Amino acid sequence: MGMVWAGSGAWAADASPANTPDAPAPDTSNGAGGRSTAGTGSEGVDVETILIEAEKNRAAAEAPVKASLDQSQPKSIISRRYIEQATPETGDITTTVLIAPSIGGIASNGGGVGETNKVTLRGFADGQFNITYDGMAFGDTNDPTHHPASYFPASTIGSAVVDRGPGAAGDLGQANFGGAIHYFSPTVDDTFGLSQKVTFGSFNTHNFVSTLQTGKLDDLGGAKVLLNFDERQSDGELSFSSGEAQNQLIKIQLPISETWQATLFATHNRTHFYQSDAGPGETWAQVLAYGKDFALNDNPKDEHYYKYNQQRKSTDFDYINLKGDLGDGYSIDNDAYTNFYSNQTESVNDVTGLVGATNTSAPGNKTLPKTDIGGYSKGNRYRVFGDILRGNKDWSFGTLKVGGLAETSSTDRHNLLQDLTQGIDDLKYSSLTKPTVANVSNVKTLENSSWFQYQVFADFELRPIDRLTITPGVKYVNFDRTVDAAMENSGVSGFTRGPLHGDNVYDKTLKFLTANYKITPELAVYAQYATGFLIPSLSTLYVNNLNLNALKPQETTNYQLGTVWSRDNVTVDADIYRIDVTNLSVADPTGQYYVNAGNARYSGVEGQAAYSFDNGVTFFANASINAAKDLTAHQGLTKVPKWTDAIGMLFNQGPWQFTLSRKQVGRQVVSYNGGTATTTADGTFLTPGQAWEIPAYTTTDVSLSYDFGLVRLKLAAFNLANDRAITSYGGGLYTFQAGRQIQGTIQVKY
Repeated sequence: MGMVWAGSGAWAADASPANTPDAPAPDTSNGAGGRSTAGTGSEGVDVETILIEAEKNRAAAEAPVKASLDQSQPKSIISRRYIEQATPETGDITTTVLIAPSIGGIASNGGGVGETNKVTLRGFADGQFNITYDGMAFGDTNDPTHHPASYFPASTIGSAVVDRGPGAAGDLGQANFGGAIHYFSPTVDDTFGLSQKVTFGSFNTHNFVSTLQTGKLDDLGGAKVLLNFDERQSDGELSFSSGEAQNQLIKIQLPISETWQATLFATHNRTHFYQSDAGPGETWAQVLAYGKDFALNDNPKDEHYYKYNQQRKSTDFDYINLKGDLGDGYSIDNDAYTNFYSNQTESVNDVTGLVGATNTSAPGNKTLPKTDIGGYSKGNRYRVFGDILRGNKDWSFGTLKVGGLAETSSTDRHNLLQDLTQGIDDLKYSSLTKPTVANVSNVKTLENSSWFQYQVFADFELRPIDRLTITPGVKYVNFDRTVDAAMENSGVSGFTRGPLHGDNVYDKTLKFLTANYKITPELAVYAQYATGFLIPSLSTLYVNNLNLNALKPQETTNYQLGTVWSRDNVTVDADIYRIDVTNLSVADPTGQYYVNAGNARYSGVEGQAAYSFDNGVTFFANASINAAKDLTAHQGLTKVPKWTDAIGMLFNQGPWQFTLSRKQVGRQVVSYNGGTATTTADGTFLTPGQAWEIPAYTTTDVSLSYDFGLVRLKLAAFNLANDRAITSYGGGLYTFQAGRQIQGTIQVKY
């Protein structure tokens, strides 16, 4: 039996599909050939090993999402082949996982530009679950939310794993609360390969992806290099909401010896697009007047003028990984990493008005003309440095996994008010400025912040009898965050505008226990008990008396049971879950600070299945029923889809590939937060604060490709039925499902 590398430093037995004669080898190619070897970072398992474990038969290998017989929590594994075959070439980290159960979200602007995409996981919003890339979590430094267009386009994603749960103790990240989505970089191949993709599509969209695999370079000791360049541009479906982006990626794998390897990785992303920071979305009056595609215009006398609403962003994500075998069952894996984010935004204050009507975005300084367009220049720059060290010790009866994370950040944020019409400062706060604080009359925010966090963990993977694995684990997290603001202007009503200097320390010991038992080689059951928590947002520091702010992290206790059956032409898995949430963070009744009050419960049932025929046709389906309730207020939580479902088919035979899928995200409760009574899009009369449900939304996607060898042609349509349902509501603004998008791709390979 062969051996394969496990990303945490362990060596594991090769569970190759070669042991199952009717199972094709898992395809994790990145377009120029290759297999994924990046570690997950979550449980210290190589992503190639995950795919091999999951794709032991034909159905699992062909299914768009699949589970592993070895998993200890609900999981959806998505291979590179499916990402290339069935998702938009102009996609990002959100579009690659939308097919999975319990995942909600959809694009609201076609063409793959701008920051309009978000996903939910079991109803948990972005920022309440970890997102990792090659095992390293990343996110904003004020709270761990994400900007999908700013880091990783679809061409830089080798595969993805949706973990519906907090994982083991070795699952590291700031938002170890509602689960995790793990992304993996493209593979580095042993042989030379060259690929050029050109995609053209609806809304004047074009995308160019150039990929070079050097293969093993004997003159450099067997080093392998991957280069990937992604350039895209689109007018977007929404009016005057165009954008462009460029991404460069390099990944080098360098064998140091037979048992040691180094990986060097760097990617840089730059994007510029037109989108209001006061949105996105439309009021219902705007929808009736201009339709669902309205966003901006080309009138410099109007607050919707596109040049008054634009964002420029630049990011990088870099790491050095070193892993090796120390002998006698000991192994080690270390990631030293850094990531950077820079956002320069120009936006108007408000976009809810009608064109030509009363200006809703006038400057705050009353001496300026009310017809001038008021707005702001917002900047956010941060740099994060971190290191993750993992060590394993193998015995015949189990594996001890220990390690830790240390991470620091530095952030500079500002928000400066402007009269955009005249190009001058909006001195709104001149009458409030204290003599001791100079030059802040147009400053809403002038803030520096930082953090230092460390996490240490231990998991003991015990194998007391054949086919049974029990893994207890423990993790200690300590998070110290500091804010040093020359000027703060909080949304908390009791906060007095002025300087703010404070520090908060959060720490918690988390406990984990998982088990997996293989009843037969094709049938496994698993169970999980795990705790999680979420650091309060930076904005909770905004109180005049910091002694009042004694917030604890929000906490979860997770209980999950599941089963996986995978044999011959069929694969099926299902699970049930209950997640108890405590220490919900809410505003104090006085409005002066935040307190921990209330409890909630998330619960549901999930499943996914596929059946593969011998002629290359595979049918698949997945579904979830999700509930989330505030146990204190005795009402459902808002913005939580009540169900998801997906159904479709795939055909892979020789040079032909065909996919057809339908995904639905169920109804969800939202709260009307307008100032006056109104009538909704479906005719419901609402008063301020009243809850109502937005309907389910559905998308049908289809793709067809033919591979001539050196040339591959692909034609794809997304939202084929051109559904334009409401996808979200907040702040009086509706967002809608992007309309039908057609994309054609030519790929030349060598």
